[in-house]
Amino acid sequence: MRYFVRLAALIAAALLVGGLPAQADQTMEMAKKEGKVVWYSSISLAIAQELCNTFNAKKLGIECVLHRDGSGKLYRRWIQEAKSNIYAADILHTSDIGHFVTLRREGALVPYLPEVAKKYNPAFVEKDGNWLVLRASVYAACYNTKKVTASEAPTSWKDFLDPKWKGKMVNAHPGYSGFVSLGLAALVKEFGWDYLDKLAANQPRIVQSAVDTTTYVVRGEALICSGGGLYNHFGAIKKGEPIKAIIPKEGAPFVASAQAIMKNGPHPNAARVFTDWLFSLEAQQILAKRGLYSGHPDVVYPKGLVPLKEVKLMVVDPEDAMKMDKPIDEAFRRKFGV
Repeated sequence: MRYFVRLAALIAAALLVGGLPAQADQTMEMAKKEGKVVWYSSISLAIAQELCNTFNAKKLGIECVLHRDGSGKLYRRWIQEAKSNIYAADILHTSDIGHFVTLRREGALVPYLPEVAKKYNPAFVEKDGNWLVLRASVYAACYNTKKVTASEAPTSWKDFLDPKWKGKMVNAHPGYSGFVSLGLAALVKEFGWDYLDKLAANQPRIVQSAVDTTTYVVRGEALICSGGGLYNHFGAIKKGEPIKAIIPKEGAPFVASAQAIMKNGPHPNAARVFTDWLFSLEAQQILAKRGLYSGHPDVVYPKGLVPLKEVKLMVVDPEDAMKMDKPIDEAFRRKFGV
């Protein structure tokens, strides 16, 4: 009788995280003994906290411990820790797909595919399971609707190079934000390296995160942002803030934010359980309601979010993203002086 009671409990726990009974009777028990999962994530703080809090509310005996920072900072932190034989992170999530190409080559990733990944859009799953795309968005511009009219707003990426916007716009730093690094990589591939020279000539205010560009435009400290996360703009619009997103006529850089389980992470079983849940419909619906795109076929997107299929996507191959990461950062520092 005790066996059946225990089995029922394990199956219930498995269903909570979207796993399977076979996983529950082994991985779940070991995960509970580990007690926590350490998640290095670049997703905006409010969303990351909602995900962790939702998972922790299930009281599975596994605590989500969040370390939130920009993609570049998190990646460099993991590298520095590894050089000192410190392995604190169980899972790494950034918006620079090039990070994962490099880590794959170095054998730093643990291939793992949740059962639900079988029904995912293949574009969101690395073929060997080294990483999955947790969420996706596009690199989009924006403007303050109280200070800029729709007829004045840029409609092309080249419009941001117009001297009339000199000192009136904001841009985030690719050395901090993987979202921005990939966005600028796509624009450089499309328009050439002198695009950055011309953008720098307009002296945009430089902030850390793609999230910050939305904030500065909402507050009116900048009239326009020359690039940021569509999901952040969407969140501000839903709150009634005076901001409108711009998807220029040439298209928008597609930013796929990947996630992987890290080799030598201290809580490998908890990492699997948390990964199962993050890619479940429950977690992906949390992301979708925030304006993010998901590979899960059953998510329902909120009204007002532009369907991904209606956006002309500017896609950078992961290998190219890896090769362009450092050059983009160095060129930005040199041209923008920060």
